[in-house]
Amino acid sequence: MQLEFLADRNIGKRVVGALRAAGETVHTLAEVYGEVEAQKVEDDSWIAYAGSMDWVALTKDKRIRHVTHERNAVREHGVVLFALANANLGFAEMAGAFLSGMPRIYEICTARPGGSIWVVQRDGSIDRLWP
Repeated sequence: MQLEFLADRNIGKRVVGALRAAGETVHTLAEVYGEVEAQKVEDDSWIAYAGSMDWVALTKDKRIRHVTHERNAVREHGVVLFALANANLGFAEMAGAFLSGMPRIYEICTARPGGSIWVVQRDGSIDRLWP
């Protein structure tokens, strides 16, 4: 099974490029909404879009689990969302964390726990954040 990902704007183009270079299919908010709208789209909107496309969401904003309408979007649209544990990593470390965690990401998504939020550690290990 090949997953497709939607990367939050905070992930950055260089991380997206590294994931694509590793063979992953990653869409950006700019590709979906256009450059201008991508900067304004609310988290619950792009999360809902990811769910409508059956895409996995990638972000470095693990606070989404604390914002009711964003968390509700994850649940209501059956999104599996992976957030970096440390939002202050450089692009190489962010890409490395996601790439190291990719086997586990596929394992989690294959089990289909839609409506869930997971945290990706720097070493690629992954823990469930919500529910």
